[in-house]
Amino acid sequence: DIRDSGKKPVMLFLHGGSYMEGTGNMFDGSVLAAYGNVIVVTMNYRLGVLGFLSTGDQAAKGNYGLLDQIQALRWLHENVGHFGGDPQRITIFGSGAGAACVSLLILSHHSEGLFQKAIAQSGTAIASWSVNYQPLKYTRLLAAKVGCERADTGAAVECLRRQPFRALVDQDVQPARYHVAFGPVVDGDVVPDDPEILMQQGEFLNYDILIGVNQGEGLKFVEDSLESEDGISASYFDFTVSNFVDNLYGYPEGKDILRETIKFMYTDWADRDNGEMRRKTLLALFTDHQWVAPAVATAKLHAEYQSPVYFYTFYHHCQTDARPEWADAAHGDEIPYVFGVPMVGATDLFPCNFSKNDVMLSAVVMTYWTNFAKTGDPNQPVPQDTKFIHTKPNRFEEVVWTRFDGKDKRYLHIGLKPRVRDHYRANKVAFWLELVPHLHNLHQLPPSSTTTRLPPPPRRAPPTRRP
Repeated sequence: DIRDSGKKPVMLFLHGGSYMEGTGNMFDGSVLAAYGNVIVVTMNYRLGVLGFLSTGDQAAKGNYGLLDQIQALRWLHENVGHFGGDPQRITIFGSGAGAACVSLLILSHHSEGLFQKAIAQSGTAIASWSVNYQPLKYTRLLAAKVGCERADTGAAVECLRRQPFRALVDQDVQPARYHVAFGPVVDGDVVPDDPEILMQQGEFLNYDILIGVNQGEGLKFVEDSLESEDGISASYFDFTVSNFVDNLYGYPEGKDILRETIKFMYTDWADRDNGEMRRKTLLALFTDHQWVAPAVATAKLHAEYQSPVYFYTFYHHCQTDARPEWADAAHGDEIPYVFGVPMVGATDLFPCNFSKNDVMLSAVVMTYWTNFAKTGDPNQPVPQDTKFIHTKPNRFEEVVWTRFDGKDKRYLHIGLKPRVRDHYRANKVAFWLELVPHLHNLHQLPPSSTTTRLPPPPRRAPPTRRP
């Protein structure tokens, strides 16, 4: 609105793609900007080898992609005022690896003062795939592929720098499953310490946080059984769980106990011979370990230090021919609703059959997200019942999204029948955050074998939140 002379909140989106792929212009921010009366910015950052190669020492410290994001924030902070934006109301938001970057930027002193609010959609810095704890291993694998094997890391990096960039990015360096080959690293600078330790120390006191997950994030891990009407066999289930334990925990003593305990926890004992149910519980295993437990742990740590936290679970997905009927909202399924895609219709990226319900839900999500960018409260300043929504009565108007805290752990169930609930998947979250570490004394394993676990509560009183 050209008549609106007030400075608008700014929302910077960080795309996902496992730190390996994606671009900013995949996402059109114009609907979100117009609908919420905000400025939406998308950006590119260096990816893969060019963005995250690291030797773990001074030869190549890594985190170049994160530095690109920080530089974009610096530019916005200095210049967005000339475009009608408010440099004191900048929100970063991202999905998947983009959300992990959001989580890492919260923990970095390099980005201090450059943004005020953060939205992490399906990603956090303490998931197993968020940070690369073995950067030198993958750098040496790449170097071997292009003839740059050198004992000295400095010499190896010099050799890599002399290669054509295409020779580097075209190499297929496969990470261990559930990890990344080239991604953010703990460099003692941009990421000053292990993210769990930084969170435990409360290194994020000036940010309002909105964080959440989708109900069926782990769909891609069972995609080879999508077409099967019978689900998966018991042997396939056993093999997949064993592979999961091997890749995430290496080969420590007691591995058999851990494997059998996981199988026990993710068996539907009322219907244990049902292959479809087996597939559903396997999907839940991946969803809980890779997304739900890390997100709840992150939210709990932020809340312990008096940061305002809002938690959501996303239950809806658009109808598409590529998705089996039994599948829930998978990784990335919230994105079209955040960007208002149902308002304009299907795109190549989101080839959906959008309905009036999809339009309604998108209006609601955009209102929550842009309210949060304006005030830090998704319920204000625009109430849901003032928006043009296609259903009557408006089923969203009575739903007030309450803050998440360590005691009640309230969250908003976002779907066609929204409601506030508490303690999302509490038993499974406690299993991953409390029992699994005890089973394996995981704190004694090397960082490469880390899993999500909740650090002990702080012994000192939470500090007062700075203005």
